[in-house]
Amino acid sequence: MLFRSGYIGWLADAARETGQPVVEVPGWKNRGHGPFRCKLEAVIGHHTATPDDVEGDYPSLEMVVHGRPDLPGPLCHYGLGRNGTIYVVAAGCAWHAGQSEFAGFRDLNRRALGIEAESSGTGQWTEAQLDAYPKLVAVALHRMRRGAERYVSHRSCATPPGRKDDPKGINDSWMRERASAYLADQPRKDRCSLRRRHDPRPT
Repeated sequence: MLFRSGYIGWLADAARETGQPVVEVPGWKNRGHGPFRCKLEAVIGHHTATPDDVEGDYPSLEMVVHGRPDLPGPLCHYGLGRNGTIYVVAAGCAWHAGQSEFAGFRDLNRRALGIEAESSGTGQWTEAQLDAYPKLVAVALHRMRRGAERYVSHRSCATPPGRKDDPKGINDSWMRERASAYLADQPRKDRCSLRRRHDPRPT
């Protein structure tokens, strides 16, 4: 299936570059609140705030795809399950950032990718998630031709300050350092291959 203009065609391929299991959620290629009309400038980290006693690897999937009563889906581009599985949710714009500002840009829904990682919001993460989360950030930013400094937590970019606290327990500097180290550890030939495979659509 061809991607519509302004929809990000490389999401699933980038996710597979992490070595993690990947689930392509049916319909992701044409899911979104319209196309991106600007270059992608950042990746924003979130947590789902779904209680720990709700079973499954990614019980928030229905919500991030279809939304909540107060906010229609999709609510992210990637989901990250408890066992490190990456769920590819939407290729178009997603409502995940809300009122926001980062790196000189405002209202980041139309300028940033959103990752919703499964967590109750208590700051507890599985080892699989702590391994997979920075890898996913790294490959997404690499595809966007942006450095690790363009990762930001929802906590840090939401306005007014203090409006959000996600992803709880993960420091921005930790994520940036891990993402940068992951890319630096990849063999040169793999990094060159990644550059050749960049999708020409919005970056």
